[in-house]
Amino acid sequence: MADEDRALTEDEKKARKKADRERKRQEARDAAEKKKRFALTPEKKRKLRLLIMKMATDNLKGEQQKRLEARKNFIEQRLKPLDDLSSMSDAQLKSLCQDLHNQLKATEENRYDFELKVRKQDYDINELTIKINDIKGKFVKPSLKKVSKTEQKLNKIKKPKEDEPNFINMANLKQSTNKFALKEEQAEEEKINFRDQVQLKSAKEHKEEE
Repeated sequence: MADEDRALTEDEKKARKKADRERKRQEARDAAEKKKRFALTPEKKRKLRLLIMKMATDNLKGEQQKRLEARKNFIEQRLKPLDDLSSMSDAQLKSLCQDLHNQLKATEENRYDFELKVRKQDYDINELTIKINDIKGKFVKPSLKKVSKTEQKLNKIKKPKEDEPNFINMANLKQSTNKFALKEEQAEEEKINFRDQVQLKSAKEHKEEE
C-alpha cells in the first residue's frame, strides 16, 4: 500500500508539473497574441502618422481662423463705419478728417509703446537666461563667423610647410652648381690649350736652334 501511495504521489507530481508547463505555455501564447494584436505594424504606423498630420493641420487651420476672426472683430470695434460723406458740409468734413488724424496719431503712439515694451521684455528675458546659465554653470556658445573651406585650403597652399622641401631653392642650387661646373670645365680647357701652346713654342725654338 505504501508503494502504491508513493507511486500515486509521484504520478500526481508529474501531472502537476505537466499542468504547470501547459499553463505557462498558454500564458506565453496569450501574451504573444495580445502583443501581436496591439503591436504597431508598418501599415498601422503609416496610418497613425497620417492621422496625426491631419489632426495637426486641422488644429493649425482652426487657430489661424480664430486669429483672423479676432483681428477682424478688433478692427471693427476700433474703426467705426463712416457716415455719408456726400451729405456733409465742409466744416463737418474738416472735423471728420481731424478726428481721423487724431485717431491715427493715437494708434501710432500705442504701436510705438507696445514695440518698445516688447523689446524691453526680450532684453530682460535674454539677461535672465544668461544669469540662469551662469548660476547653473552652463556656457552659452557664441555665434561663430562662418569661414569657407576654400579660403582655408588656399591659405594652406600659399603657406609652405617647414617639413616639405623648397623645390624653387633646390632648382636654383642645381642651376648654380651647373654654372660652377661649366666654369671649371672652361678653366680646364684653357689649361690644356696653354700647355699645347707652350709645347708648340718650345718645338719652334728647338727647330730654329737646329
